[in-house]
Amino acid sequence: MNSGIKMDILFTGLLLIPIVITAVPFIQNKLISQVQNFPSSIYPLPISVYLIYEISAENNIFGMFGLFVGYSLFFFIYAVSVSLLAFTVKNKKHD
Repeated sequence: MNSGIKMDILFTGLLLIPIVITAVPFIQNKLISQVQNFPSSIYPLPISVYLIYEISAENNIFGMFGLFVGYSLFFFIYAVSVSLLAFTVKNKKHD
């Protein structure tokens, strides 16, 4: 998979995740409850960025799997961060 397709997937996820989280509050609440049970969810972020940057999916199925894992970790951490930010902003307005 060339870098252009990787960037397209990355930018699509970065644009769609905040829209989905603000449109569906159930997802936001579920992500916040998930991160409260596992407070160290930021540690896999450098690993996911490395996987996305280094792995090429052109050669074999293991490359595709590694790229899928990298994107999944990155987008999960990004979704949790956006959810916590939206939750904090909403609570600050009510105070």
